Amino acid sequence: MTINRETAQLLKKVAAVFRVKEGDSFRVKAYNNAASAIDNLSEPIDELWRQGKLDTIPGVGKSLLGYLEEYFTKGKVRHFESQFKKVPAGMFALMNIRGVGPMTAYKIAHRFHLKDESTALADLQVLIRKGKLTNLESFKQKSIARLTKALKIKSTGKGRLLLSDALAIAEAFISYLRLSPFTMDAEPLGSLRRRLSTVGDIDLAVKTKKPEETMAHVLAYPQISAVITSGDKTSHVKLKNGFEVDIKLSEPEDWGSLLQHFTGSKMHNIHLRTLAKEKGYSLSEYGIKAKGKVHHFQTETDFYHFLGLPLIPTEIREDTGEIELALKKQDFNLVELKDIKGDLHLHSNFDFPSSHDLGGSSLHEILDRAYELGYEYIGLSDHNPKFVGLTEKAKEKILIARRKYLEQDFRAYENRVKNRGIKLLIGLEVDIRPSGELALSEDLLNTLDYAIVSIHASFDQTKEANTRRIIQALSHPKALILGHPTGRQINEREPLQADWSEIFNFCAQNHKLLEINASPDRLDLPDDLIRQAIAQGVRLVIDTDSHEVSQMDFLKLGVWQARKGYATKNDIANTHSLQKFLAVLK
Repeated sequence: MTINRETAQLLKKVAAVFRVKEGDSFRVKAYNNAASAIDNLSEPIDELWRQGKLDTIPGVGKSLLGYLEEYFTKGKVRHFESQFKKVPAGMFALMNIRGVGPMTAYKIAHRFHLKDESTALADLQVLIRKGKLTNLESFKQKSIARLTKALKIKSTGKGRLLLSDALAIAEAFISYLRLSPFTMDAEPLGSLRRRLSTVGDIDLAVKTKKPEETMAHVLAYPQISAVITSGDKTSHVKLKNGFEVDIKLSEPEDWGSLLQHFTGSKMHNIHLRTLAKEKGYSLSEYGIKAKGKVHHFQTETDFYHFLGLPLIPTEIREDTGEIELALKKQDFNLVELKDIKGDLHLHSNFDFPSSHDLGGSSLHEILDRAYELGYEYIGLSDHNPKFVGLTEKAKEKILIARRKYLEQDFRAYENRVKNRGIKLLIGLEVDIRPSGELALSEDLLNTLDYAIVSIHASFDQTKEANTRRIIQALSHPKALILGHPTGRQINEREPLQADWSEIFNFCAQNHKLLEINASPDRLDLPDDLIRQAIAQGVRLVIDTDSHEVSQMDFLKLGVWQARKGYATKNDIANTHSLQKFLAVLK
């Protein structure tokens, strides 16, 4: 767990105690907002603490600032520890199960005396197996079935890091490696380099002419807590955050061979070895052996060319057809980060009774980052006003006030920066109701520049029901984009079931866009469905779903996901310039 996530989890635990023991909604919201901001920081929070910049984190007020200072100084917070004693510790483990909130977690942990956080999940599985939860008030068989399913998903994902978390660990280590004058280059390997949505092992490669001096530098990394094994060219270490890393050194002449050997999936490399064997070659991390001679390769391009193939992009080395395409000398021409001209799924901090969480950054902050990223346009897609408890007139007033606020703020920004020329589009992310209805009326939908329609509840409907509700929701003219289409949350919630072929055909025929959501725990669409959608003629859009400005940098994760699905620039609608994209809106 990264330090940011660890700190965020701490604050969420405190918020949970306030919720179940005091019902203090103000403090619950304050702590959860701060936790969200910290979890999504683009740099380690302990580094901000060392620089005296904790007060720059959104939502961190004076009292919380003092608690964080105490936490990083002493390793714990006395006030927090006193709060935790008010509840059974097993409650916190149960809260990590998808769909289990603080109140439910407390009810189970209190009733069955789950006082050990480390064993609570196993204890819960025993309780379910023995049928004990049926005696708990308000727990029906359907609730128990959902809980059982969520537990299974969680246990399946155990031990695998989200790509973003693995990347943060690897990049910090690589930055340190590059400080050495003996490091000529350094790269991640394996599933991390292929940009899989989750990563099991972190492996790094270092190019050097001085292996002894380089390995000494490797093992002096301040974040290493233990050296498990060490050798001339490979070492295995454990970091202070608990994760283990393998480091491999390579001579410059073998750099391309090593990268290729340790990047491709098992099946990709088997397929390559089969091709090589037909030519009388054998492959290894040191090169290609042909007619008794070993040929060395400084670059992967030269390695693949020796086999008669163009360079195969790292993201698609999975044996999903990439080698067959390479044999046909096809130019992959996959989309790149620099191709993206705008982000259509951004949440602002406009304050209103929303159906879901608000954004944490101002329009000015979002526009500044958009300018730095070279965007021509952005789209603000806050969640729709809450469905229950507001009249149609109240919702209309909210949307009018939101548009007025954003347009005025945008004009003030343009005046301040002397018009940078970024186009502001005002949309909404609108819930798809279980029936397929949209959570906004026809008249209010028509006030938007566009709508992203998304499922946020009732994921366990039948395949047929989900297919119908998605197509019905997309049938509205303003419904341009299907947001995070499968609803998956990696390691937490499985993708919903639907007839994707039927949905893709509808989208292709009606000019609807499918979102590739770049949020690290979504990366949705999955790459196999991206390939299928493209094959059926569907256009895609890569968005970040940012709720805080630093999350706009997650776009690269979405681009990698698109590349894993073989998407080219022409398949992605927000690679269009402004004028061409405005034509898409129409």
